[in-house]
Amino acid sequence: MHSWVFAVVFGVILGLLVKWLFIKPAEDKFNKLARECMDKQALKRHGTLTMAERTPVLRIPHKTTTIELGYISNNVDLSREFTYARFRTEDFPDKKFSMYLNSTDFLNKPLAIGTRVELVDERLREKYAVTGNDAVFVNRVLTEEVRIRLLQESLHVKFGKRIDSSALSREHGWLTVFILGTRAGDGLFDGLIETAMLFYESLESLSNRNE
Repeated sequence: MHSWVFAVVFGVILGLLVKWLFIKPAEDKFNKLARECMDKQALKRHGTLTMAERTPVLRIPHKTTTIELGYISNNVDLSREFTYARFRTEDFPDKKFSMYLNSTDFLNKPLAIGTRVELVDERLREKYAVTGNDAVFVNRVLTEEVRIRLLQESLHVKFGKRIDSSALSREHGWLTVFILGTRAGDGLFDGLIETAMLFYESLESLSNRNE
């Protein structure tokens, strides 16, 4: 019994040492790089940079919404780490869809949960596994400008809940473009923000047509 308790205590102490000696310094270094890149975006796009739990988050005003650029770290499950740009709309509260990049690697193949959506664009059909509750809506959101951008960038897309929401969350209206993992760079941030803006224009146009 005593040896079992000792092993648990030793494991906890070892875990804390690894975190403070290796993981935390690496996180601090990445946060510094991300903040420097976000500072540039803030100047370029008149955004506001804030800190949330030691993590930088950039908020960019865009017409009637605010685009949020940030990332989510997860030291326990690396598959739950994301770098994203997102915004929320009050329109289309009953709609939801997900677009995940296809992969030839079996281990990296997306797990498409939900009703599969057949895309009109053959090139996107090959690139993405898509699920949603309204195929017509999804294909209308994917305007020519959005399709061209998605063919140029390697981004996942989700509309409905935030990617970090709990399974029980009932929120809606979040459009998120993202990559797996935490990364920072001017080109990456440009791609995320500008793709989010294109989706905003598309959703705004659809909303205006429905009025």
